[in-house]
Amino acid sequence: MSMRYDQERKRIICRWEEPTRIVMNKKEGFINRSRMITVKVNDNGKLNSKDTRRHKKHPLFPQITRFNKMLNKIDCLPGQCTGHKCAICGSEEGVSPSFDVKTQSVIWRCRVHLANSPKVDA
Repeated sequence: MSMRYDQERKRIICRWEEPTRIVMNKKEGFINRSRMITVKVNDNGKLNSKDTRRHKKHPLFPQITRFNKMLNKIDCLPGQCTGHKCAICGSEEGVSPSFDVKTQSVIWRCRVHLANSPKVDA
């Protein structure tokens, strides 16, 4: 699972993969199907009520709500997340907050490193 806040679209994007059974030529197999939920964040930092009603029964929605609370706690309201550096390369261009599953915290990544996890300094 990966989760990030898209500052341009003002949306929290949550992606995950789930195994899906397929049958082809009478042979059965499984593929990893990529799934996604996007939830709009209002200018005051709250999740859009229409998206909340639509996704509130989904098992990953509590994680989305938790990530939004973390963003509000560090004063990252829409349009105010500036001055941060990428956790991997140190770039300040196109950096957006992401949820790190391993550390359960907010990290900043540039567009190039959205799929990478940050390097831990030993």
